[in-house]
Amino acid sequence: MPLFFPQEGASDVRRRYKPDVIKGDMDSIRREVLEFYASLLCILVVGALGGRFDHEMGNLNVICRFSYMRIVLLSNDSLIHLLPRTYCHEIHIQTSVEGPHCGLIPIGTPSKSSTTTGLQWDLNNTAMEFGGLVSTSNIVKEEKVTVQSDCDLLWTISIKKL
Repeated sequence: MPLFFPQEGASDVRRRYKPDVIKGDMDSIRREVLEFYASLLCILVVGALGGRFDHEMGNLNVICRFSYMRIVLLSNDSLIHLLPRTYCHEIHIQTSVEGPHCGLIPIGTPSKSSTTTGLQWDLNNTAMEFGGLVSTSNIVKEEKVTVQSDCDLLWTISIKKL
């Protein structure tokens, strides 16, 4: 769109003509365009789980590769998204449609320190790693869960059957 309005700044044009939906696997999108829309949009990937395991792992790889974007993987049974390290995340639980089962899984590197509130089994500066302790089969106890970690974590929560 910015090419149609050369007298205006590209950011202004992109904000004014923001798409409702962007479809595709993003393998040919220009980096600056992806970064611009990443700050404005949440990407919801429906049907990303529950099929072939290699595709599920590929989808997890995408959310790690584009960790600066909010990408949510959704299935009939669960929702997954990445919690980038160094942030204190507040997760507001929609109890009518999600929970109570949840999990936090370190991805990429081990966690030397992860802390949570709002879970049945809160973590308190807990170390986690693949091949060691991971926080699965936990239970949401509050409508707000907080998570802070020194590594990227996958947050997963069950979806209620309506």
